[in-house]
Amino acid sequence: MDSHCDMRNWPLGRVVISSDNIYYTYRDNQRPNCLFDKAMRHLGHITANHRATQCYKEKLVNWVNDSVIHAIYGSNMIERAGLPWIDTLNHCNQVLRGSEPEVDSDSDDIRGLREVVNHMRAYQHILRRFVFEGEDMSENLIKDTHTILCKGVSIIDPEYVYPEVPYRRYAGKYRTVHVGAGDTMFVTPKFVPAKMTEMCADLKKELDEWSETLDPFSVASKYSLRFVEIHPFQDGNGRMCRMILNAILFRYVGIVVPIGESVEDQVEYIDIKKRASRDMEGHGEYATFVLDKGAKALEDLQQTLQRY
Repeated sequence: MDSHCDMRNWPLGRVVISSDNIYYTYRDNQRPNCLFDKAMRHLGHITANHRATQCYKEKLVNWVNDSVIHAIYGSNMIERAGLPWIDTLNHCNQVLRGSEPEVDSDSDDIRGLREVVNHMRAYQHILRRFVFEGEDMSENLIKDTHTILCKGVSIIDPEYVYPEVPYRRYAGKYRTVHVGAGDTMFVTPKFVPAKMTEMCADLKKELDEWSETLDPFSVASKYSLRFVEIHPFQDGNGRMCRMILNAILFRYVGIVVPIGESVEDQVEYIDIKKRASRDMEGHGEYATFVLDKGAKALEDLQQTLQRY
């Protein structure tokens, strides 16, 4: 985002937020009802004290941009992609300033640079279209965002068993090969287009039906998980699912939640995803994980804006 973004109404998707009954606990000390109440208190305080001044707007934009950069770094760390934190920060800020990032240190590499820069540009694209322009989370938007994410980054098998796949053969294109992770095999290729059409239609219907009352933490978790269980692309699905999650959160709660910045966070996140695929019990644990991060993000944003 930049200082020209229309932030007079924040969050941009104005709905009455209410909790649904999907949340599952996976640790003894978790209390989803208390987490939800905490998140709503912070959100209510922020919206009640929202100001239209340029200084306030710049502080809000800077906070969101910082959250996106942290989200990019964490998402790349989960996938063993990208660059170290300081290089990620510098190159993302170059993109935000509109300049063309270049390899500027011995620690940089061309592939890592592209994975960072593309990720930031993909975030800019999906947030602009879905949040600021109010478009649906359509198949075309998802494909276009994936094309930006994967531009110039070929798929390389670390074991060198399979040949390199140039980005033009898979970026923005539904896969035609079988893919899996561990013991999990994802949707058979021939069913991917129908599953994606169904997912996007269901999300649109759910957002339209709940146009006045919504639980964005639950909805974001549900469709992020559903996307990754389809695994529509040959590569980049994990990063895409977290962008979809954050696009929905940003539209309705005004926040972006980083995932995967620490090893502990990565393990917790991956374990939740594994249990969801194995046990087929829905997105309840993932929703609790996202709600916890959302409550902390709103608390941090409130404290940041109070220093205005």
